[in-house]
Formats: sequence, structure tokens, C-alpha cells
Amino acid sequence: MNNHSFIKKRMARIIDEGKIQRIRESTIELVVRNGYGGASISSIARRAGVAEGYLYRFYSSKQELVTELLYSKVAKIIEKLESLLSSCISIREVINQLIGEFFNMASNTPEEIKFIHVLMHDYNFPVSDEQRRHIQSLCEKVVRMGVAGNEVNKSISAEEAYGIVVIYPIEFINLRMKGFFGKTGWTNEDQKRVAEFSINALK
Repeated sequence: MNNHSFIKKRMARIIDEGKIQRIRESTIELVVRNGYGGASISSIARRAGVAEGYLYRFYSSKQELVTELLYSKVAKIIEKLESLLSSCISIREVINQLIGEFFNMASNTPEEIKFIHVLMHDYNFPVSDEQRRHIQSLCEKVVRMGVAGNEVNKSISAEEAYGIVVIYPIEFINLRMKGFFGKTGWTNEDQKRVAEFSINALK
């Protein structure tokens, strides 16, 4: 292959990667704005500036596209929690750092946490069994570790732990993003209060 052909192939690959990135960004934007049901393949393709046929070369359906995106966003949270469970000596430390991760995400990539929040509350979006099982398994580990360290009430379920440690902080952040109670943004003190509330709720 001559140098000219190599450059052309390289440029084509870069352009394709750019299109895929635009598809992903457009999907997140439209899901946040219109919900899962309101973000059609045609509107995503139009927003990304690609043909529908091009999008279907990489994703067989809207569900596959959105599921992949959600999994990639949730995977960062899952990896963080797995790391914390193996490195921290207390559930207090786990919760403080995990909730810190939520606030960092909201500060640095707000559309990502909005995207997660929308899909958590959208009955039209089917969460995959793999995601559900993985999250449940981690929440069970949180409870076991907390009970062993006398930090978590033994009657707390994995479902309740998920609601307290994951749902509540994300909900708080989104209420502030929307200014629901007249307040927007957050301080380090707000983050500490959210973490302390979650810690106390598990006792």
C-alpha cells in the first residue's frame, strides 16, 4: 500500500469515528431532552448529521444503542464501587467516595448524569438483566460489608441500599440541576450532607 492510500484509509477511519461519536452525543442529548420514547432513530441520525442507514450499520436498534451508552456510563460507577469495596476498610469510606464520584460526574460531565437519571425513571427503557444482576450483586456486597462492620442494619436489603446510596444522591443532584426548590449548584458541604444522610439511613 502506498503512502497516499494509507492516508486515505486513515482519514476515512477518523471520519467514521467522528460520526460514531456524533451519534452517541446526539443520542444522549435527545434522550435527556425527550426521554427514551421521544428519541427516535431518525431524530438521532438527523441530529448527528448521518443517514439512518449509516447508524444501522453499527446498531441494530435504538435499544441496542441506548443500552450500550448507558452501560458505558454505569460501568464507570460500577468499576468505582468495585474498587472501593476492595480497597476501603469501612462502608462510610465507600459511600463518601462513591457519592463524591457522582458529584464529580455532575460537575465535569453533567449530560452523563442527566442521561443516567432519565433512563432510571423511564418505564419505556428496558434495563438489561446483566446490568441489573451486576448492580444487585454489588449492593449485596455493600450490605454484607456494612453488617460485618456494624455500620449497616442487618435488615437492610440490597434494593434498599441501592435506593439510599445510588438513587438518592443522583436524585438530589438532578433536583439542584433543575433548581426545583429554588437552589442550583452545590457546595462541598452539600456533598457531605448527602453522604451523611445515606450513611445514617443504612443504620
